[in-house]
Amino acid sequence: MPLAEELAFRGYLLRKLVSADFARVDFRHFMLLSFVVSSTLFGLLHQQWLAGVIAGMLFALAMYRRGALFDAIIAHATANAMLAAYVLTTHRWSLWN
Repeated sequence: MPLAEELAFRGYLLRKLVSADFARVDFRHFMLLSFVVSSTLFGLLHQQWLAGVIAGMLFALAMYRRGALFDAIIAHATANAMLAAYVLTTHRWSLWN
């Protein structure tokens, strides 16, 4: 899921909110509105929506740092792996619903 979600939210939506010609928008280009809207929509797709919004913001910041979408994908995959490890060790299965 990290690949698909990052392509959709950071690779497309975040830049589409900056310009209709999103492919020309550099991954380092920060605009508050696109940052907030894309992160909020990302968060609303998750059961823990506030945590999802914050995660979306952190993934976007990872992308902005070096201008690489791959950095957001790695951050997202790492967060998912850490959540999986937590769920598996604590048996808090509700976090995966």
